[in-house]
Amino acid sequence: MEKFTHNKIANLNTLAKRYHVNEGNGFCLRVSPKGTKTWFYRYKFDGKETWLTIGHFPVMGVAEARKTFNDLWEIRKSGKNPEVIVQQKQLQKNNNLKTLVTEWYSNYIEKHRKQPQQIKQQIDSDIIPLLGKMELETIQARDITKALDTIVKRGSPVHANKVLSTLKQAFSYAVSRGELMLNPTINIRARDIGGIEKPRERNLTLDEIKILWFFLDSDNHSISLQIKNAIKIILLTGVRSGELRLAKLSEFNFEQSLWTIPAEHSKTGLVMKIHLCPLVKYLLLEIKQQIKSEYALPSTDGTSPLSDKSLPKAVRRIQDRLEIPQWTPHDLRRTFATQLGEMLHIDPVVIEKCLGHKMPKIMATYNKNEMLPQRKEALNLWGQYIQDLVNNENLLACA
Repeated sequence: MEKFTHNKIANLNTLAKRYHVNEGNGFCLRVSPKGTKTWFYRYKFDGKETWLTIGHFPVMGVAEARKTFNDLWEIRKSGKNPEVIVQQKQLQKNNNLKTLVTEWYSNYIEKHRKQPQQIKQQIDSDIIPLLGKMELETIQARDITKALDTIVKRGSPVHANKVLSTLKQAFSYAVSRGELMLNPTINIRARDIGGIEKPRERNLTLDEIKILWFFLDSDNHSISLQIKNAIKIILLTGVRSGELRLAKLSEFNFEQSLWTIPAEHSKTGLVMKIHLCPLVKYLLLEIKQQIKSEYALPSTDGTSPLSDKSLPKAVRRIQDRLEIPQWTPHDLRRTFATQLGEMLHIDPVVIEKCLGHKMPKIMATYNKNEMLPQRKEALNLWGQYIQDLVNNENLLACA
């Protein structure tokens, strides 16, 4: 056959059986009964005939296919097996950090972590973009520290330390499997990246709660209904943002005013029951009526839960508008616990039960009581307290 051209290949007919056309020297094209056109290099090495796939037309055009063939032909001419060389190059190409962390996540994290989503987010948002293309054999501690410095410079030192911890685990996995001799993160200290982390003590004052609540109920923002109500629900219930974000409507019994959080969504790995005061029910049903979805906090199109980045981003935007010292979604949970104790004088054990904390070992052994009646009373009192605090006629009273 004459030299391949785009038009000649595009006009090749499909037959009942596959057939081949050959330009010469082993540069071939196979046409399948379904019309698939595949480039091959056909050659013999040590007496064995090999059909080495080059690519598929039209994704790989004639010029690219011919160049790849010529490169392979030169390898064969030098006395080497092109198939072996291609496999070696492919292994080298895939022996990068992206491949490592992807395999580590699939083979270990997904199987052994109750909540692997945080690790997945770090891999997708930070590790792969910053370090993914680096080959494992060449990556050094300075490459990792520079990448982590990028995270620190954007104002996230604590998150940088979390990413460092994830990288340490991933590299240890590679060492244990013989893919690396040394862990390049072994001498990198968190204190030298994001600094020493101090336990947060931030909780919103009653005045700050009023300012925040009035702002959310105003027309001075473009915050979605899901985000606006999520902030209020976390403040009213003390639940973790992840527990609320992943919640499905099937978990809620509105008639019994009860939300049952499944074990797979709970940080403790235990089923958690949350009483719903009327205000919380109102906030949940308001979303349900406006967005059709199986999720309590759906995405815009209703097909998936709200993104784990949406709430923190919204909170940061709110802080740019309000004169309130920096706070995070998790600080709402701390505010809930603090105010229940200081303003309502709720028993500390009841507060711990409301938060879903595991009790100390001795207490857990002898106290199996979930204290649902006491928790119900506490949550109703807190809902009423917030209602009275903001004194907004547009809200449903928690009677």
